[in-house]
Amino acid sequence: MPEGYRCEALAMEFFGGTGKMERHVLGTFRTISPMLALRWLGGQALWIADRIDADPAADPDPDSGFGPGPRSDLERSAWVQPLKRPPVGSTPDRPAELRAWYEDRQGQRAAQAHIKNGNPFLVVVPDTDYTYTLSVHPD
Repeated sequence: MPEGYRCEALAMEFFGGTGKMERHVLGTFRTISPMLALRWLGGQALWIADRIDADPAADPDPDSGFGPGPRSDLERSAWVQPLKRPPVGSTPDRPAELRAWYEDRQGQRAAQAHIKNGNPFLVVVPDTDYTYTLSVHPD
């Protein structure tokens, strides 16, 4: 059984065409408990999800009567040309994936057992500009 655990939240930025990559440390944590390690990872997952998509309940349909959502401002922007606008719904919802991982209690229990046995644990979520990695490594 490991004596402790190192936890990290990273964002890897890839610069298209150049092959360059930059590593951004979003947070680190040390603990002796696999449960606390996963709790910290869960907090980081929610923190990242909230920064990628601050209001998951916002309605993207401006005609719905709930006011303009995050995409409607982009669609009405004078400086964004029609050919450069991303198609609505064309990219995966990475913040939702992070939130779903956090809320998956059965998966959390399995991850805790995996970590407790001395194995490293990774959650890797690629987004359009960054790849986010949440990790636990035994000491």
